[in-house]
Amino acid sequence: MGRKRLLALMVSVVLLAGAFPAAAGEEEGFSGEIALAALNRYIDRGQELSRHSLVLQPSFTMNYKGFSANVWGSWDSDPYTEGEGHWYETDYTLSYEGEFGCLKYEVGYSYYDMDSDDDSQDVYLTLGLNIPLNPTLTVYREIGYDLYWYFVLSFNRNFQLSDKFSLELCASAAYLSGNNAKEYPEVDGEGNETGHEFDNFHDGTLTVSLPYVVSESITITPTLSYTFPLCTEAKWEMDYFSMTGEDHDFLYGGVSFAYSF
Repeated sequence: MGRKRLLALMVSVVLLAGAFPAAAGEEEGFSGEIALAALNRYIDRGQELSRHSLVLQPSFTMNYKGFSANVWGSWDSDPYTEGEGHWYETDYTLSYEGEFGCLKYEVGYSYYDMDSDDDSQDVYLTLGLNIPLNPTLTVYREIGYDLYWYFVLSFNRNFQLSDKFSLELCASAAYLSGNNAKEYPEVDGEGNETGHEFDNFHDGTLTVSLPYVVSESITITPTLSYTFPLCTEAKWEMDYFSMTGEDHDFLYGGVSFAYSF
């Protein structure tokens, strides 16, 4: 199944990219991006999903007058958990974004097709301000079986170092409010589930990126991130879900290649 998904994703990317060349896309309002990230670890919402392996994450996005459709995948060269396949996840996202004065907004829906776990889906709303530090709040609501809330407040700053290089700094803090004590349990200091849902500040992330503009259409971006718990309860919960059962902060990074059209 993993190989078929990967092949289907890459074939779709090639065919759709050929269908919308840059010149035609500009005239008709279409634009898009083909991207591939190569990372040493996959961390998502404070949870460790890979360890000591190469993670490849291809992505394809089409945009038209504020509407976007994205297909994203994650492949693990050496799954840490025995029995898991290399192809871990395929996400499908539909969204719409716009601006009103200094306010920018985005609404969207995502379906998470998990290869060795239950699929999930959520809706989200992002509100941001076009002011220094670009404060942005994103609210995710899982609408499948878990029904949790995940809030992320982020700030970022871009420094143009040269015509080709820029430095991007980003900091975010998240709050997780679970509705299922099995999926997102509260955990005590001994690593035992308390029977309650996790409802507290969860993870913070600091990211440094150095985008390099190769050409008008191609960008290469080295990235380094550090994710850590925001409170003691989050530390215990992140330990609980980590692959060793005792890790709660993660340093990870890699490089991404993007072609826009």
